[in-house]
Amino acid sequence: MKPQLAAQDVQAGQTLVMFALVSAFVLSAVIALVANAQMLYINFNRADDAALLGAQAGASALDPNSIYTDHVQLDQELALSRCNRAARQAPYIIEVDCSATPTVVTARVVLRVPLPIPVVPPPDISATRTASIAYGGSQGGF
Repeated sequence: MKPQLAAQDVQAGQTLVMFALVSAFVLSAVIALVANAQMLYINFNRADDAALLGAQAGASALDPNSIYTDHVQLDQELALSRCNRAARQAPYIIEVDCSATPTVVTARVVLRVPLPIPVVPPPDISATRTASIAYGGSQGGF
């Protein structure tokens, strides 16, 4: 004849199993959060670098006719072309917006980030950088 088990003895392992399951789900969620945060951080730096590269490339487009005057300025069309071309070199870029004045180029870059743990829709990250013309005169600060 089998001995009778008390109700307390039958349910003794259920708490441990439930704790293990909940802990596993919480740990999985934390790992997913850290992985997504790392990807966002990496891609923000990528967007910032692309915007800086675009702005600096555009700021190097001096108007050759203005070099011999006392008022050095940018060739704005060439600055926009260089800015767009340089800023689009990073992967995952979906939008580049460059603007130029006679002395300043601004680049705005938008990236769509593919996350390891999918979030619908995937987030977009943007970065904006500005660069002034750089030459050997007093405006360049050399």
